[in-house]
Amino acid sequence: MRFLITAQDTAGSVTLNRESVPAALKKARELISDGCWDVEIATPDGTIYRPAQFDALKERVGA
Repeated sequence: MRFLITAQDTAGSVTLNRESVPAALKKARELISDGCWDVEIATPDGTIYRPAQFDALKERVGA
C-alpha cells in the first residue's frame, strides 16, 4: 500500500510516500516538528487524515 504525506514549508509543497501507516505517521510527525504546516496523510482509498486525526488512522489499521 502507498500512503502519501503532503505538507507545506517555506520552500513550497512537499509530497512523500511511505508503504505503511507507522512509517507515514512517523514522517508526518517529523514534518510537523520541522515546522511544516498543512500536513496530511492520504490513504490508498483516498481518505485524508490531518494531525488531529492521526490517532484515528493508527487505530483504524491497528498500528
